Amino acid sequence: MSVAERPQKVHPDFEVESEHLTETVAAMIRQIEFWEDRDRNTGADLETSVTMADTSEEHAAMLSVHVHQPYFGSLKVRVGGREQTLYIGKHAFLDTKGAHSVVSWESEVGSLFYSDALGWTPRRGGQGVIKRRRQLDVAHKHLLRVTDLYDDEQGGDTGGREEVLLRRLQEQSTAGMRDVVETLQPEQNEAMRYPAGTPVIIQGAAGSGKTTIGFHRLAWMTNRDRGIHQARPEACMVLMPNRVLAAYAARILPELELQGVVVTTPETWITGLLGLEKLEVTDRTLTLLLTDSDNARRALAWRKAKLLGDARMLDVVRTHLWNKFNAAIQGQSFSERVEVRGRDPQTVTFTEAQLFGLLHDVFAADPLDGYRAGYRRLLEEQALAQLNVPENEEISAQRQLSTPFTTLLGRIFASTTPVTEARRLLTDQAALGASGLLTEKEIRLLLADPLSGIPAPRRAHADVTELPLMLAVQAFTGGIGRVVGRTLEPFDHVVLDEAQDYSPLLYALLQRAARTGHITALGDLNQGMHGYKGPSSWEAVQEQLSGAQVLTLSRTFRSTRQITGLGARIASTYNRAADVRGVDRDGPEVQRYSGQADERPLIAQAVKDARAAGHTNIAIVTRRAADADRLSEELREFDTDAQPITTQEHRYKGGLVILPVNLAKGLEFSAAIVAGANEQTYDNAVEYERRLLYVAASRALHWLALTSAGEMHELVR
Repeated sequence: MSVAERPQKVHPDFEVESEHLTETVAAMIRQIEFWEDRDRNTGADLETSVTMADTSEEHAAMLSVHVHQPYFGSLKVRVGGREQTLYIGKHAFLDTKGAHSVVSWESEVGSLFYSDALGWTPRRGGQGVIKRRRQLDVAHKHLLRVTDLYDDEQGGDTGGREEVLLRRLQEQSTAGMRDVVETLQPEQNEAMRYPAGTPVIIQGAAGSGKTTIGFHRLAWMTNRDRGIHQARPEACMVLMPNRVLAAYAARILPELELQGVVVTTPETWITGLLGLEKLEVTDRTLTLLLTDSDNARRALAWRKAKLLGDARMLDVVRTHLWNKFNAAIQGQSFSERVEVRGRDPQTVTFTEAQLFGLLHDVFAADPLDGYRAGYRRLLEEQALAQLNVPENEEISAQRQLSTPFTTLLGRIFASTTPVTEARRLLTDQAALGASGLLTEKEIRLLLADPLSGIPAPRRAHADVTELPLMLAVQAFTGGIGRVVGRTLEPFDHVVLDEAQDYSPLLYALLQRAARTGHITALGDLNQGMHGYKGPSSWEAVQEQLSGAQVLTLSRTFRSTRQITGLGARIASTYNRAADVRGVDRDGPEVQRYSGQADERPLIAQAVKDARAAGHTNIAIVTRRAADADRLSEELREFDTDAQPITTQEHRYKGGLVILPVNLAKGLEFSAAIVAGANEQTYDNAVEYERRLLYVAASRALHWLALTSAGEMHELVR
């Protein structure tokens, strides 16, 4: 019998804690009623009264959602010889007329609930000591269970933290992401609260909670305790690998009080910044890798894609633009008469040498909004200095110079659009070699076209491997960052999910787009399905994110011991350093269905068995989208109706679904069925295929099945 299945004794403090909960709920309701009473919220005038009443109603609405569960834990602490009990919840509450306040989990004091530390130094000085940590399971305003995690009177650690964790993990999955606030483990808590202002790379195996921890870190960043590093939700961005996961995450973030966060994919963000939302984005490299039997061509495509995402390409682009703009300035000069009230007309002039000097200055300044905007600002500043006009005449002078300056900028920066300039660079041997950063062999590789045999869309399109290069051109010429009206500003914080699939060049550009030190990257090198566009190691990312720290989550919490063990066996075949450790949560053995020529009845039987075991959120994971489409139709003949998710436009809403492994990545289900679990589907000789098999086999929380019309794959027998 597992820890979570043991009969629960009534805790001796259950009644006391239950009474405290009832009184806390009552105190919250009184406060909400006070805030909602508009007659009490009056100011010196009508406008002030309306503002006060509206603000109070916002506070009331925010607190109301937490009344059903005011807190989930408590700390008994001794500070300066005085003991007190602090209650920890998802939202802070100050009981001004009683002793029923709640401390937020995001606060520094709230952090003590999760850590193993027994002492801390309060802000007011002195020394604090943890006497007891207690988990309080609360639902619908009622206390369900009391579990002591640590109690110095009972000898210290009680083993209760693992007990609570196992209870949570045995719960059925939903169509949403797990809320881990109540059960953060010490190593997860440390990663989530790593000092603000430091770029963090969280490496964790499938099911280690890295994505959830990243979202909670973002919530932690928005707390006012972060001081100068506090992030505004509406000024933050979360990048997810596909639109299915982006929609999934967008439903979760508001539950962490993160309304307004931009949740999107890298491709959607980049094309939006380029103003090319209708541009079709393809991944022809992936198509070639999956379909071409010519290993030499596949290797060439892989190497070219990796080189396109190399961080050196940032300086290759910069050098190319420097040479292009310098060439455009040659033979240029500027002269324009300006009418100034009360004075004779004056002339603003710039010689060719002065125009060169301004270009040098703007490249040195490297402005966030790009060289063109920066160059214009320098022109205007120098022009006003030449004119030496009174402050009240500056706007008139700028208006007269606006059109001539626009014409000059057009001559210097003409025809430099991100798409055309990136492609022009990739066909110009001299331009590629101008920086001196690329070898002759690398230049020849960039000039090659291993994708010539892969059909391209007829409409305007770009390949995912080209996008970072196009973004680099945009960053230098038109700027990069968060669009606010007609201006750009850095994002307060950026979270990257599936970070192993982002190129070093993209990391360098995101570093420019965000406040210094405000990037959180979440990934697992073992799950790298798109290694041709990702980093070879986290060290390559650290080179682009100054001061970045790699934090490793060593345990996986998603799956049972049986499922985790199977995944570890697969991962060990391509990464000997892989150490996938799960919690000691027992479950049913992995189910295997084979021995028939037709796999469809096997899949249907697996679905019936999963449902019989009590699971409702079930996924059938296929190798390809075409397989999912085909099986979705054919399984109806076997009384199995699975919702297909085969494109990024589909949304996961729970129930029985069928989807390819690339869209299943990042999702989790109560039960999962890996269709085609054989070597004809997942070639054992190809590392990439074994990575895909690992991803497919690590989606299940509680129940996993493998189906195959023929013999099972060697790694899952």
